[in-house]
Amino acid sequence: MQLIPFTEEDFVSLYTFMKPLWYETYGGFLLKEQIDFLLDMYFSPSGLAHYRSLGYQYRKIDDVGVLVYVDRGTEIYMDKLYLLPSARGKGYAAFAFAQLSSFGKDVMLSVNQKNKRAMRCYQKNGFVVVEEKEVLLDNGMKNYDYIMKKSVTV
Repeated sequence: MQLIPFTEEDFVSLYTFMKPLWYETYGGFLLKEQIDFLLDMYFSPSGLAHYRSLGYQYRKIDDVGVLVYVDRGTEIYMDKLYLLPSARGKGYAAFAFAQLSSFGKDVMLSVNQKNKRAMRCYQKNGFVVVEEKEVLLDNGMKNYDYIMKKSVTV
């Protein structure tokens, strides 16, 4: 397993890679309008340019997933971790968490409160809920997230 830095071609194809994963992940509990809004916010060319300008790092996990994170100084914030269904349960998530933990800082993330599969994965890998958060989006849409933390001992 390896983390591979994105090429410019990877950024061009990221929206196409992410769209079916987002519908599979969130289709059971978010409206299509909200999924589309969030896909555009994070993966449109302007969205990618915005997050890249803030220092977000994009890595492919082999050819089966995507990891997005940013170093916030005192912690690493894992913004995105998505795996193809065929890659789940094969250690890729644990590998990604180990790579992030290697920075020697606590790892933080946000997860939708209804995303039970992701929550099970995070808890299995040592993350604990430290906060509940309501995130206001455009057009009156809201996300209800848990902020989770994995403490790293150095």
